[in-house]
Amino acid sequence: MKDKILDYLKEKNQKIDANLLNYLESGVDVSEKDEYKHDFGTFPPHHNESWYFNLIDPSNKLYFITRISYEMGQKRSRIMLVLLLDGKITGYANDIPTDKMFDTLDFDKKVKYYCIEPMKKWRITYQDKRFELDISFEGRFPVYNYLSHKDPLKSIKELGVELLERTAQHHYEQGLRATGTLTLKKKGETLKINCLGHRDHSWGTRDWVKIDRWYWISAQFEDETLNIFQIEFVGKKLLNGFYSNNEGNTTIESVEISTKTKSDGKTPISSVFNFIDEHGKKRTIESKTVHNIYLPLPSSEGFTEIFEQIATFEIDGKKGAGVAEYLISKLK
Repeated sequence: MKDKILDYLKEKNQKIDANLLNYLESGVDVSEKDEYKHDFGTFPPHHNESWYFNLIDPSNKLYFITRISYEMGQKRSRIMLVLLLDGKITGYANDIPTDKMFDTLDFDKKVKYYCIEPMKKWRITYQDKRFELDISFEGRFPVYNYLSHKDPLKSIKELGVELLERTAQHHYEQGLRATGTLTLKKKGETLKINCLGHRDHSWGTRDWVKIDRWYWISAQFEDETLNIFQIEFVGKKLLNGFYSNNEGNTTIESVEISTKTKSDGKTPISSVFNFIDEHGKKRTIESKTVHNIYLPLPSSEGFTEIFEQIATFEIDGKKGAGVAEYLISKLK
């Protein structure tokens, strides 16, 4: 695949950062070893490898989101965690220099990530003065590997070399069952957790501020999980999506998105996703925001705003819950 892409770029008289070719070497398949940190020796400026997890527990009024990323171009690891309980937010963020990082993901003092069984089970712990969280995440369905359902060369032909420079990445996702405990230290109370969640793992180039707009949802229902993301950049759109149930994974081929926002024109209130899957079946999923978490990301090149939405979802008469994430960027 790498040679075909290089031949095409040469034919079009287009060049690409040599470091980006590292991401083409391993092809599109993933295996258990891909659960762990990837080391390519050299990295493009906007290299980003991240592990993301969420859980949605309406019975305890508990919502949890965390992400750890390796940004090797900036020589740091970034950790973000949000715990929303009874409408009150606890946030945690930390930047760690690369010389303090290890191959495992348990080097932070407060939040630690453990891969118990690749592609099947993870454990996350977090503690501060008020909380002690211990959660096991088990895959409800097999992981869905986006690249295995896309032809990279076809995408580059359709979207241009900018696809590699801004959003080139390996990326897989998985619906989860989350079980464990949250101890409220001051009250001496322990909440038992048994709910649904989601995770993804990606690595490659992600230049946030050069992505004009981003839509991403992870919707959980008792019998299926559904994921859609659409990226808009330089007037083009990149779509990926799937749903998983007991019959396996099904690819989403196209989607139309309409969103209602608050008066600021940015903060989402609700969205409708009309999509068609690989079998030609048409379905509609609707989201409604329950809680909005605003995450600004300023940089030397511009300003990115992320709206992390705890949301309810409805599809085919079924009700579920999950996360709807929206991103808007502006260059200076």
